[in-house]
Amino acid sequence: MKTKSAMDPNQEKTMNHSHQAVVKPLAGAVLAALLLASGAQAADVSVYGIIDQGVKYTRDGHENSFEMNSGQINGSRFGLRGKEEISSDLKVYFNVEAGFDADTGALGDEDRFFNRNSIVGLETRWGDFKIGRTAGLVSGNSGGIFAGRVSPFGITWQEAQSTQVLSGAVGSRVDNSITYASPRMAGFQVHLQASNGIDLDDSVRSSYKDRYAAAGVTYRAGGLRFVAAVDRMFTKNAQAPGTAGYRGDDWMTYNIGGSYDFGMVRIHAGYQYGDGVTRVGKISSSVKGAWSATNEKNTTGFDTHGFVLGANIDVAGGELKVATGYVKGERDWKRFRDDGSLSYTYDQEVEGYQFALGYLYPFSNRTDFYVAGAYVHGKDVTDSINYLSTGNVAAKDATKSHLKSFIAGIRHSF
Repeated sequence: MKTKSAMDPNQEKTMNHSHQAVVKPLAGAVLAALLLASGAQAADVSVYGIIDQGVKYTRDGHENSFEMNSGQINGSRFGLRGKEEISSDLKVYFNVEAGFDADTGALGDEDRFFNRNSIVGLETRWGDFKIGRTAGLVSGNSGGIFAGRVSPFGITWQEAQSTQVLSGAVGSRVDNSITYASPRMAGFQVHLQASNGIDLDDSVRSSYKDRYAAAGVTYRAGGLRFVAAVDRMFTKNAQAPGTAGYRGDDWMTYNIGGSYDFGMVRIHAGYQYGDGVTRVGKISSSVKGAWSATNEKNTTGFDTHGFVLGANIDVAGGELKVATGYVKGERDWKRFRDDGSLSYTYDQEVEGYQFALGYLYPFSNRTDFYVAGAYVHGKDVTDSINYLSTGNVAAKDATKSHLKSFIAGIRHSF
């Protein structure tokens, strides 16, 4: 449930007309696609989706909130997917998927209709190739290989998610990507990905946009699942005329983890080192900002160490989930006077930990009930020195955060 800011009635009317002008053609296109899918026989085309609806209570410091919430353990969505067999060694497939807020009916993204997935791919004897918008390789979204596999909560379940303490070079999905997965050999599989413009900027020249690359390997043997991956964000090194934005150093993450299934208990664990990342999990906000010749604050990232550990336990016909995580990040930057002389130095340290407990109970193969609670603690300390002609002045700024949340809801797949 969301509130709207007041606006002039004429302005609201104009915005509504503009929104309808965009949504109506899209809705018509989706309806036509659904009708086509329902009548398709030779091509293997299916319609699918998830509706996840629930409630959430949050206590952030001394502030309380209670809301109806969509997509708490899986984003509400609908999509189309299909596959055609060209030969015994070649299959062509596609997947388009749109997210929406089940509590309001609103689309999940104002800029993209198929915001979750929009890919076409080839399955061959040499591996799987796909192009389009899909999950970043290190992310926990469908198609990612790391963040969703090293925690029993994956990257969902609100404050129980692994990304409270983990920070990929890219947060979730990338546009304009090429992704490759090799055939599995002796349990090993190689994964590669590259994007020449991660966010609606494929028509912009390379120096004006952020690009992404990642590589990883997965291994399966019995109950063991192992993953190791590295990814890098190649940030823009120039600004398009008339624009402003982030122009910092490239940043990388190095990731290792996995799980082991003992039967009734499945253990998950993961570690990540971040080199110059723009945030410390979700303990800190992103440092990305406009470039400045006199202040390095918005263009200096964190070096981080993040750990997650958790388990899924079969209990009373359902699944009990428990997890904990810890992260620490550090960075230092400088400010200069207009004449180029040093004005300030800063040393910032961000630290956080997380505890989470949840339970998932299946009413049927398609419908589940869930409940979870989480606690996230954060600490942010910045030491500074002001360089003055009369002498240096040191200062310390420290803040702490305490976030508790409780969720419950129903997830239905179709």
